[in-house]
Amino acid sequence: MSYYSDSNVKSRYIDPRIYVPANNSTGRCTFELDASEAAYLPNMRLTNIGVTIAAKTPYNKQVGALSIIRNIRLMDGKVLLSQVNEFRFHRGFVNVNKPNSVCEAVSSTLECSALGFSTRGTDFKVGRIAEVLEADVNDVDDVTTPTNAAWLDLREVFPMLNSVSHLPTAVFKNLRLEVELDTRSSSQVATSVIQAMESLRPVLVVDVLENPAIVDKMNAGLNGASWLEVEHDQFLIPTHPSGNGTGASQGIVQNVNVKLNGFTNKRLERLLLVKAISPGLETSAGGVLGLGMYSSQACFRQSLQYRVNGRNLLPALDTKGNNRRLAMIVDNFGDCFSYIGSNQYGSDNTLELDDARNLLGQLDYMGTYIGEYINDLQLIYQRTGLEDTTLKRPTTEQLTVHCYGETRKIITINRGGTYRISYAQ
Repeated sequence: MSYYSDSNVKSRYIDPRIYVPANNSTGRCTFELDASEAAYLPNMRLTNIGVTIAAKTPYNKQVGALSIIRNIRLMDGKVLLSQVNEFRFHRGFVNVNKPNSVCEAVSSTLECSALGFSTRGTDFKVGRIAEVLEADVNDVDDVTTPTNAAWLDLREVFPMLNSVSHLPTAVFKNLRLEVELDTRSSSQVATSVIQAMESLRPVLVVDVLENPAIVDKMNAGLNGASWLEVEHDQFLIPTHPSGNGTGASQGIVQNVNVKLNGFTNKRLERLLLVKAISPGLETSAGGVLGLGMYSSQACFRQSLQYRVNGRNLLPALDTKGNNRRLAMIVDNFGDCFSYIGSNQYGSDNTLELDDARNLLGQLDYMGTYIGEYINDLQLIYQRTGLEDTTLKRPTTEQLTVHCYGETRKIITINRGGTYRISYAQ
């Protein structure tokens, strides 16, 4: 855009108006955008995201330093413009929803994650070869080994920002960003769950348009927009009724039939399921195993049927194949980072992959395209139990399934500077 080269755009670095640090606990920060500016561009960035920690430790391998964000929302006064609840489980998928080369060379650096694998030349094993960014005891401005911090493009979080050319303060008079923080040891922000940590003070970076004439011209074409809001619902897959990892559960099919009410009376596009196991089963000896608690756990002989408005979406409960489930994710969501055994239960990948047993079956996402207005949405899930004496027992253990659905929303902007946000029919 030409106004980037003629001094019409200035960057502003905004400190939080309210900041409650998360010191081994929960916290929050609120950024208020100055209404005296003519307009804000949608390319907002949240920076300096991370922690200082009692001993130098890598961040969560899948979500990186962004794992301190629990919930995040963009507000205009009392009006909710866009939000993501249970941000970390959704972000875990967003981080792997990229080609391996992008994970390894770009996003892992921005997020301080450890995704993106290469083949090592000495033994030809697959693993993380590139540098892993770590949290440290020192602040970011320390001259010796400062802690690493993440950078987050808010357009990846709030789809609304991708649908508007600008945010004029004549329309959005009280813009603010609210971020809920969480650095409890049980939240696995770092790969150690025994080290004390405290959140860094985030900084919001925004670009502002200072020329009122340009803003007036842009306002003339700003009548409305539509976008796909990411909304959240969840359900439980209970512990196998025949026993948790016992011989009685061997080969016994468990059926779970649930109704999701979070998307009722909304037009639902893509639906993503993240199957999370208890955080305590992702740790051992004070360390996080594999990718940790924000991964999606593979089970044995899984099947899933989406029953939409009284009819089955799929021909049958026919998602038992590991590659078939992965193909549905790739077909509907795009390229995904993967590795040998990433969505399999019980395979032996120790000869091909570093940390193979802990990484096994941690990227088993399920999802599809719905594309309908929802009056009734049911999910029919099956898994087969196995006798399993290990700590994790994913074929019989209770799982929390986080459901993220894209619902179509519309904003209509009136001439008087008022607006209305609604769901598309």
